[in-house]
Amino acid sequence: MPKNIPKELEKEILGLPQKDKDRHLLRLISRNKLLLEQMKYDLMEDEADLYLRKEALREHILGVMAKPFPGTAFFLKAFRKLSTEITWHRRVAKDKYGEVDMQILCLEQAFEKQIRHVGVMSRKGDVLRTYMVKKALSVLKMINALHEDYRIDFAGRMNQILKLLHTFETKYDAQKLSLPESL
Repeated sequence: MPKNIPKELEKEILGLPQKDKDRHLLRLISRNKLLLEQMKYDLMEDEADLYLRKEALREHILGVMAKPFPGTAFFLKAFRKLSTEITWHRRVAKDKYGEVDMQILCLEQAFEKQIRHVGVMSRKGDVLRTYMVKKALSVLKMINALHEDYRIDFAGRMNQILKLLHTFETKYDAQKLSLPESL
């Protein structure tokens, strides 16, 4: 039990009839969207469903990144939203490998499909470039947290992204934030 519940209250809660415990538990779960998704995933889905979730997320990322955005601000907003959705996937499915894979895919697609926004010399362009470099740094931390066998899977793709980040207008932010040139 959590430490912020007094011992007396904890004892009373554990002494409740099962029917009351179930009712309170269901009410608590229904109020927390993350907990609801985690319970649904843990209790009702299997390995095949994880694959389907990842493929649906991959298709969503590819679809969003293929859109023509009217301005850098719109692209930056979409990029951040995708990152949030990827993090949500990891929190629900506890899929760290999938999170790294999808974050790398976002960075790859940003350079492949939305490169014109990276070169825009404006305030939002500066924010986008800094965001991309910081995202690469966080992906590097995620990769280093994985088992070394998994790191090999991402080495080639991540090295390509790092090379691109040190090539385009992002190179100034990459140098300023000490982004390594290879994994």
